Amino acid sequence: MKSHSSIYLISDCPIFDIDALPIFESFSKRNSSHLYSNLFFNHKENLISLTNSHNLVYCFDEKDKDFLPKEFNDSEASLIFGKTENKSEIIKSLSDKYFSLASKNLFVSSNSIGISKSDIQRAFNLLSVDDDTVVIGRTNNNKAAFIGFNNFNQELFLNIDWNNCNYDYLLANINRHENFVHVLGNFLSINNLEDFKRLYTELSKKDSLNYCSPKMHEEFTNLFIEYKELLK
Repeated sequence: MKSHSSIYLISDCPIFDIDALPIFESFSKRNSSHLYSNLFFNHKENLISLTNSHNLVYCFDEKDKDFLPKEFNDSEASLIFGKTENKSEIIKSLSDKYFSLASKNLFVSSNSIGISKSDIQRAFNLLSVDDDTVVIGRTNNNKAAFIGFNNFNQELFLNIDWNNCNYDYLLANINRHENFVHVLGNFLSINNLEDFKRLYTELSKKDSLNYCSPKMHEEFTNLFIEYKELLK
């Protein structure tokens, strides 16, 4: 009988291989990597405290395999690698290896922020029912920060455009099937300069400490200082 819950933190692109990663706006390559890795490490900090109750899997681009920082040498999570330009293949790999072992599964996009530990627990609580259920974390720019489910519908999930996870498109696909759908909101997806400005605003709020530690605040602040002219 399935009893475990699994969380899959999925990279949006190469984030550690400087030569392979996409440049973020007018950032340098190194600072683009700094931004992407900050977002990933921020999730990592929040998720590792949940490993007693949830299995954790980090999904990286295959180009990052030889560039992973030392923090992953003795990882508390399983590591997999794939081609992030075709995330459907990564989802298929996860479905073959992990989904049958867990009663509840949650995908988290690494370029998102604003997801606290209590948000994760709330999502899993909503999935703790017998009926087929999907939980979506909606971002301010109409993307999906996370998607959770308690029954893997191959027809549904392998036909989602995971590289352009538009909320409206995603919801339309889910509604073609018989599922209860819960939507949680107020998350961020960092894809462009306007999102970077929103990130600056949100991290200036006290309640951001619910999902971003003082250590990670400092890391993001270094970028805000570097690109303060872009924040005007």
